[in-house]
Amino acid sequence: MSIKQFTKWALGSLFAIAVLLFAASSAIAQTSNNGTDTSTNNSWPANTDGAYTVSLGTGQLISLNPQARSDQAMPNGEYAEGTDTVSLRARENKYQLFYGGSVSSIYTNSIGGVGPGATQDVVSTSINPYLAVFMPTRTGRYLVQYSTVVNPNDTASGGPQAYHTVSASAMGAFSERWYWTASSSGSYGSESARLQGPLSFLVIDSTPIVDTASTAVLQRANNVSFIENSVGVGWLKSRRDRIGLTVFETYTGINSDPANQTIGNHTNDLGTKLEYTRVMTPRVDVRTYGEADTVLNGPTCTTYGGGLGLGVRMSHSVVFDIAGGPQWSTANCGSPLSANFSASLVKNFGNQDRIYASVRRMFTTVAQLDSRWEDDASVGFAKGYRRLTFITDAGYLRGDGIGTTIPAYHGYYVAPRVRYKIINNLGFNAGYRSFHGAGGNLPSGNLSYAMVGLEWYPSPLHFR
Repeated sequence: MSIKQFTKWALGSLFAIAVLLFAASSAIAQTSNNGTDTSTNNSWPANTDGAYTVSLGTGQLISLNPQARSDQAMPNGEYAEGTDTVSLRARENKYQLFYGGSVSSIYTNSIGGVGPGATQDVVSTSINPYLAVFMPTRTGRYLVQYSTVVNPNDTASGGPQAYHTVSASAMGAFSERWYWTASSSGSYGSESARLQGPLSFLVIDSTPIVDTASTAVLQRANNVSFIENSVGVGWLKSRRDRIGLTVFETYTGINSDPANQTIGNHTNDLGTKLEYTRVMTPRVDVRTYGEADTVLNGPTCTTYGGGLGLGVRMSHSVVFDIAGGPQWSTANCGSPLSANFSASLVKNFGNQDRIYASVRRMFTTVAQLDSRWEDDASVGFAKGYRRLTFITDAGYLRGDGIGTTIPAYHGYYVAPRVRYKIINNLGFNAGYRSFHGAGGNLPSGNLSYAMVGLEWYPSPLHFR
């Protein structure tokens, strides 16, 4: 099965799941007594992973929880990257259409090891349109996003390049105690266009941070494909106790290595996680969890483990979280006994200013890294001063090699940038990105970009 065929199959499967969830939640709404609106009860857990997603256009945090503050209105556009949370609690449950994009001029001043003979400095143009639709119902919230990176004159890669990303996020309530979450994202296209597009973000402690696991990896490939799907259910045992079960699937694919003319590499992983959370005080919660992963193709690789976690809201703006435990794996997954671990510290100073640090040890299936476990660290900050916003993100990734013949992959990136707000929905941006990687089945490589451009993200359109 080719990457394109698998991508279509996976996205089609997710769409079918979303339709079933939509139909089920609508049926529950129709049969609820006296037309009770379950979106306003306590069945919506605000602090779960499924309650938030990230804008593909700007990296801005988006909340799917309908219990947002009544004064947390939709900002005028999505201009500022990773700043104010976008509350999607629409008035009278109106649908919302988000749109916008950016145009940048990119100077590539260093290429090495990631393309066939591409060592000269080049200047190219990057066009990044963005479109999203938010659909609220009485028992659920649905968000579909599309973003693409188009480089019409990328001569270093042999012609026009494009990288497409589609994501869907949903959250809803079956009853006053039962809730569900679902998410999916699929990306396919040119590796060079991927690195020139918006950075990949994930949510930790209700704060968007750059995903080092994907950003710090340099693939020497014509086209790449990434798919992530997850479906979860949760039960609110009480106001203090919550149990959640999540099943997830991850696919990574490389079309070909342009230097060695290989046929590509594909990896598919299926995993699950069961978690129990107990809220001890308004500032402290503890949790225990168990998780398992298995690689569906290639040598048999199965890993399972568990652990304990602690979350502490140290103040109104500072959140600390730590979790970890033992991990057991089969021979093709690396060390038979190891550990899973994560820790993060986030401080939000206001609507725009923040600083974060995060470390993780996680299972990975990214092709050609010659590892199944990786350690990554991420740091970053954002500081706003009047119309200016200064942002910097950096991260380091180190793989845990399966064998001793090939060293595991390791890499890092640095991405400082500045934004100037011309008007509420239009801004100027400039930045620099530097990527470095070595090890695994990939050659040592480095990429550096300098870019300037304009961003336009107007206010969303409301309709029924």
